[in-house]
Amino acid sequence: MVTACGIDMGSNSFRLLVAELEDGRLRPLACELVTVRLGEGLGKSGLLAPAAMARAETALAGFAARVAAFSPGSLRVCATHAVRRAANQKDFLAGVRSRTGFTVEVLSGEEEASLALRGVFFALPPEQRRYPFLLADVGGGSSEIIRQNTFSSPPRSVSLPLGAVGLTEEFGSDPEAIRRRVRALLNQALEPEANLSEPGSFLVVSGGTATSLAALSLGLVSYEARLVQNYLLTDTELGRLVNRLASLSRDQREALPGMGQGRGGIILAGAVILQELQRTLAGQPLLVSDAGLLEGILLSGERQASCPQRV
Repeated sequence: MVTACGIDMGSNSFRLLVAELEDGRLRPLACELVTVRLGEGLGKSGLLAPAAMARAETALAGFAARVAAFSPGSLRVCATHAVRRAANQKDFLAGVRSRTGFTVEVLSGEEEASLALRGVFFALPPEQRRYPFLLADVGGGSSEIIRQNTFSSPPRSVSLPLGAVGLTEEFGSDPEAIRRRVRALLNQALEPEANLSEPGSFLVVSGGTATSLAALSLGLVSYEARLVQNYLLTDTELGRLVNRLASLSRDQREALPGMGQGRGGIILAGAVILQELQRTLAGQPLLVSDAGLLEGILLSGERQASCPQRV
């Protein structure tokens, strides 16, 4: 049995997972989520804002204290779209290292997609581990789409500049304006030669948008991962949720039961992204995964971690 730790520095939230790994199973010891909004204002300036960097350092300092209490055998700290894009990336990472001791890896879009795939696949029940496997991971700054045809074939992926934070900053709570932008980018990116989708593809979705929508659909007062994992979102239900969210103010969305801290402000944009992904890639219910990039980061940091069995 080994103890491993992963930290995911997303554009909207930072997440920490410490877990024991034994016989191909993961047992969480500590889970934390802090809404940082690191990507706030990035779309206009191309820079991480001083206030956002300060929030990030504070969150990571708290994570460092938690990690120290467990002395994990492995630790991997990864940043995604916001840091990947920021012109002041080096200054930010130097500040993080100075305050926390963390050496942060900035993931490429392809690396992010691969790790999300690993984390999602690890958590799926055997009957859902089937090929071809199609995954969409929707984040605050970008969305990754990954397809793997067989167990032994390499996955193909595309990283799109479609994130709930960026679209909200650009279009506010106008779902149709968001939809036009999402549809245009999807039509441009998912050309036939990309071969990422086929009619009727089975699509698994991960990320905070997907899990929050599942929790909302379930009527959860507080988040329960075991109920969210493997929840099916139909196109009818997703449409109902988009209409409901569009009818509410930002404050009203923030106050919804089960809505994570700071998620209400960006959930509408994320829901429209999922709706368009379902229309473009699947045409059938979306299978929601509570696991994803964070679990992939943790598993990849521990060489002895067991990979999912071939099925």
